Amino acid sequence: MTRARRRAWPGRIGSRRGLVLVTVVEIALLSAEVGAAAPPRRSPDLSSGASEPQARRRVLLLVDGPRDPFMARVQAEVASLGLQVVLRAPFGPIETSARAEHAVAAIRVLPSRNGVEVWMADETSGRSLLRQAIVDETPGGPNQNLIALQTAELLRTSLFPHRPGEAPPALRTPPPPPPAPSATSESGLVTGVGLLYGAGGAGPAWQAAISFQHFWARGLGFSLNLGVPIDRGAMTAREGTAEVGAILAGAEVLARFRSERRRLFLITGLGAAFASVWATGHPIPEASAQLVSHSSNTSTGVGYARITLGFKPSSWLGLGVSGLAGATSGKVHVRFAGSEAGDWGVLIVGANLFGEVDWN
Repeated sequence: MTRARRRAWPGRIGSRRGLVLVTVVEIALLSAEVGAAAPPRRSPDLSSGASEPQARRRVLLLVDGPRDPFMARVQAEVASLGLQVVLRAPFGPIETSARAEHAVAAIRVLPSRNGVEVWMADETSGRSLLRQAIVDETPGGPNQNLIALQTAELLRTSLFPHRPGEAPPALRTPPPPPPAPSATSESGLVTGVGLLYGAGGAGPAWQAAISFQHFWARGLGFSLNLGVPIDRGAMTAREGTAEVGAILAGAEVLARFRSERRRLFLITGLGAAFASVWATGHPIPEASAQLVSHSSNTSTGVGYARITLGFKPSSWLGLGVSGLAGATSGKVHVRFAGSEAGDWGVLIVGANLFGEVDWN
């Protein structure tokens, strides 16, 4: 190589190095501009337990009324999963109601109220995926908190299955039961109509009754009662017939027992009353002309026991039937035309149908 060529070679090498350096700088600047323009990547939020499409899932709760504490517990547990809860009145098949609301699951209380029925659909095809009853048949009655928790756990494992290698979330302990409603006293006005029979010869008399009753918090109470005859019983004698009936006024000590939903109730009572027995004699046409109709009145005391079975279609209205059995302090003798026609008492029994209006 000549000396002139050796002088030109370093110049060529320097120019090539400069070209490479410029190219590297341009590539670095272009990458920085592209990185600045691209939106930042968001890491998935696992704290809520559901992605955005899952949060829009709807669960239908079929409830008889807005104040059902059982379904309120179920609603609270389902809502804690981040699901949208829709409340509707039950009508038709459960799956039909769920599809009408575009819900992935539907829940309703079993008729026995010892559990719930859960229906779930495949989110892709909409076909039935699961139909299961969650029941608690313990002797002390269903544990509503446990049923609500198991229902939410079934939805969580079915709608939010954990990925392979990912530990499932820890089970939550059931929350404490809601506080019992504050006890209040209750009063009511009861009216009824029925039959009252006093042994001794007279037939049963139709009675109209009215009473005021009051109950304290623990189901103990009292009542003030009044009964009057509207069609007295007949007693037949040799000289004619006598109509016999009794006006009763007294008081009772009551004990009331109610079902869990407070619809059915049973009342037992012990009472004492003052009875005014009226008898009116009517001679037969063939009797002596000296015999005329006349009335007599005799008083006696009555002790009795009563049992009442009722149903409350609403919180203020009650319907039912009651029966009583008791005894008078002595027999009431019915006399007509100087001779004894019969007795009223000692044993008395009665039954009536009633309606009541209650208030707190």
